Amino acid sequence: MNDRNQNGNPFENGIFGGTAPLIPPETHSAPAAPTYQTSVPMPNKTPLLEVRHARRQLVSIALAVSFISLFASVAQLVLILLVNTFAPELADANWYLVVLSCAPMYLISMPLSLLIYAIADAKAPEKKSMKFPVWLGLLAICFALTYAGNMIGATVNSIIGALTGEPVANELEELTTNTPLWANLLFMGILAPIMEEIFFRKLVIDRLTVFGDLPAILISGILFGLIHGNFGQFFYAAMMGIVFGFIYLRTGKLRYSIALHMAINLLGGVYTTEMLKMLDLEAFSAAPTDYMMQNPIPVLMMLAYFGFILLCFVTAPIALVLLWKHIRFRKAEQPLSASGWCRALLVNPAVWICLGVVVLLFLA
Repeated sequence: MNDRNQNGNPFENGIFGGTAPLIPPETHSAPAAPTYQTSVPMPNKTPLLEVRHARRQLVSIALAVSFISLFASVAQLVLILLVNTFAPELADANWYLVVLSCAPMYLISMPLSLLIYAIADAKAPEKKSMKFPVWLGLLAICFALTYAGNMIGATVNSIIGALTGEPVANELEELTTNTPLWANLLFMGILAPIMEEIFFRKLVIDRLTVFGDLPAILISGILFGLIHGNFGQFFYAAMMGIVFGFIYLRTGKLRYSIALHMAINLLGGVYTTEMLKMLDLEAFSAAPTDYMMQNPIPVLMMLAYFGFILLCFVTAPIALVLLWKHIRFRKAEQPLSASGWCRALLVNPAVWICLGVVVLLFLA
């Protein structure tokens, strides 16, 4: 059977056995299926009106991303001032730094920055459902990409360290290692996935999808990587952002990408942090058998985690092969030429402001 069904929607085809749909449509409505294509042809020339529309959409996104850092910095300064004035003893608490870093971002900065999106129009993708086996396959792909991106980031940081003569610190690891479990669960496991998916997936993609699926996914993913502000996280965050963006575009529902984001943060961040707190790597390396007999829980946690990662690396290529034929990009309602994108991006002060903020984040 042809990979596409008669209405041209490849997501109506079965996968992982049987003829059940990969991402079946909602039963309560049957909207006209979009047209898909394997490539995105660019027009020779983009009308000025469409370039202006793209520029306005990009202005809202660039300013919102820029103001995330601005609002967070102001809120952090206010919080520091309040603590130093009224409760200086809180500065010594082991949860203070993570609260200072994350609370202004997720509870103040991002909600305020959302208001900037109001200056641009939005169009949400068609809502569909995703089967659980597909979600599991994407989870394996995400973990494999996370470790690949981690290795790239570590290599880049090693090169930077060799050139500057100073090792590049892993600020996230240092922050979470000295933080209690409840704080890591709250900020890394819950708030970060929810707020970041709303901000970088729904609000960004809804404002760019009219210019094509591929540009919307790429811009969303790259911005998500850049806002982390360091090379150690940029590569895997950008890869994850692209996968999450594709999921949101194909389902129109944030719950799938939020669930993936939570799983990655909880397993790759919170779980490993708690495991390393309990595990004495020097003692384990010196006498692994004796250490394992005396401290079985952290060793079993480590073995379980690496077994899970190995399983992801084995199943990720299989899942990718099964999903590959379903990767299609819809035609843009307002296609932009290469010169049109250049004019919308480069002749745009908001984009340059955002670029300047990103540079400062990487240099800080």
